[in-house]
Amino acid sequence: MRGRWGEKKWTAVFLTLFFVNSGCQRDMHTVQENRILMDTLVSINVYTANFAEEPKLRRAIASAFEEMARFDSLFSAYREDSEVSKINRNVSKKLITISEDMYNVLRVARWASEISEGAFDVTIGPVLRLWGFGTDSMDLPPPEKIAARLPLVNYKNIVMNRPYHSGEKFRILFGILQSPENVSLDLGGVAKGYIVDRGIDVLQQNGIRDAMITAGGDLRALTSPLTAASRYIWIRHPRDSAANPFFSRFKLEGEAAVSTSGDYERCFFKAGKRYHHIIDPHTGYPAAAAVSATVVAKNSVQADALSTAIFVLGPQRGIALADSLPEVEAMIIYQDGEKLSWRATPALQKKFELFYSEKASAR
Repeated sequence: MRGRWGEKKWTAVFLTLFFVNSGCQRDMHTVQENRILMDTLVSINVYTANFAEEPKLRRAIASAFEEMARFDSLFSAYREDSEVSKINRNVSKKLITISEDMYNVLRVARWASEISEGAFDVTIGPVLRLWGFGTDSMDLPPPEKIAARLPLVNYKNIVMNRPYHSGEKFRILFGILQSPENVSLDLGGVAKGYIVDRGIDVLQQNGIRDAMITAGGDLRALTSPLTAASRYIWIRHPRDSAANPFFSRFKLEGEAAVSTSGDYERCFFKAGKRYHHIIDPHTGYPAAAAVSATVVAKNSVQADALSTAIFVLGPQRGIALADSLPEVEAMIIYQDGEKLSWRATPALQKKFELFYSEKASAR
């Protein structure tokens, strides 16, 4: 599982994950604004053929950023005043009232956990904290501490109600199968996608039909005839070099969301071994079956959660999962001895233009 969403000291890493070419139409005007949210650089681009619309479009972009900032304040486990922090402080009460948006995020998280057989699990918080990702004290935890906290990681320990009548509250129930002490949620693998989707909602409510929001490794695009079939997604080479910074690219057709998870995002080395922040909920250690996973889906919240789950599952099980889901495509890059290999769903594989070195191959 991914932990805390990006932090300023590694924001620059994320900025090369995606490069989108929207063509060279002379009649297209791009309105762009950037802000730091979720501790990463968030960009909103709106495309128009009418230059006179720019003031109206900038107001819509400002509204989208305002809404995204509001959700950022709800979902970060590293803000004391966030809703998820309040939940984590009150798990001993077992029955906790939550917002509808928290319910929606946890519902997607539950879906991702169930279809991946627990490869995605937002109750990873107790184990994730042992590793120190998102702090200045990243280190390999003692095995006995990981073993002691691993039983706390179980998405099935959370039960939510869905109100049937107007005025009823959304509630979350902890500790159905065990004591809730030390249980905590970390939404780093799903909330950023939800926030990007909410930004897109605001743009659409303001009449915008052609736009793109990028936030670290997450991207969602709206398409009109102005930019149709002219966007490319560039996938970063997970062991990039100056001579070969990109592994591949593919054309983004229509409206879609893209999310990438990689072992290079946050990591440290000890005794020559890389330890990264995508923790396998079954072992408590960094998932070892992949080095990068990219998912294309209809919305960002699903793409965000699935990129983590598929990364943990690895090339065979991960691609099989993606291939079983409607309107989902995926690619995994993984270590195969001393070289990199890759595997993708058939539809996505047909779209690839590959730039990897001769040491990488499809399997």
